[in-house]
Amino acid sequence: MKQLVVAVFAALSFVSCQKILEDEAEKNYELNEAAIKSYISTKNLTMEKSASGLYYKFTANNPTGVKANLGDQVTIHYTLFTLDGVKLDSTERLTNKPFSYIYGVNSLIPGMDEIMTIMKTGERTLLLMNHFLAFGAQSDDLLPAYSAIGADLELVKVRNESQQIDDYVASKKLTVTELSSTGLRIAKTTTSTDAQIAAGDVVRVKYTGKLLSDKQFDSGEIQVRVGGGNVIKGFEEGLSKLRYNEKATLIFPSTLGYGTQGSGTVILPYSPLLFEIEVLK
Repeated sequence: MKQLVVAVFAALSFVSCQKILEDEAEKNYELNEAAIKSYISTKNLTMEKSASGLYYKFTANNPTGVKANLGDQVTIHYTLFTLDGVKLDSTERLTNKPFSYIYGVNSLIPGMDEIMTIMKTGERTLLLMNHFLAFGAQSDDLLPAYSAIGADLELVKVRNESQQIDDYVASKKLTVTELSSTGLRIAKTTTSTDAQIAAGDVVRVKYTGKLLSDKQFDSGEIQVRVGGGNVIKGFEEGLSKLRYNEKATLIFPSTLGYGTQGSGTVILPYSPLLFEIEVLK
């Protein structure tokens, strides 16, 4: 019976704490609203308000810009600030060092994620966010818990996987010797007149696997039965188009790699991959 009483007391205490936190969040939401409205009035701004409570104003428009789709690489400039003017965080505009992330895989803060659903490249917005859309109960030396904040956000660039691959090829000055219908790019670096690799062949391959950031995630030597389905599709398709003793760089989209799931903590969903390979006899 005593254990039951303790359990009930603990449950009631938990519910009570939850209620206190909810009341605190709601009270501060009302304070946030008052602070945001005061900011808008003081700055003589005209802003729209979304259903979630996000206040926003487009400060630069680009009707011909591009919206981000799931899995695209998105590049932004931003500044986060308190409503009394303290800068919390920002990218470096003067040295042109923006921030890039994978749309729909990585997240910003809720208010920024929300506005990104309607922004196009070349557009810029001013955002005013209550704590539910910002950092909630989190705090640090510059930001008290439950604070309303502002953001200046610019959508610089959106690149799908094919465009990311083309950008990489151009930046590395690679010569693509074959582009398949699946999106695989092959850049042969050493050619050979030896036999063409055929389905069913067991081949020995030296390889180094990288992301398009040049971050290496794997390397080694393996044996592969071509057509056996024991390696990812892009790797196997690339092998099937080579000859023995050839070296090549294979670059392919995530549909030929680890797709929408990714692999581990390094290969995120929607990651194009690169393999530098050498086919050995």
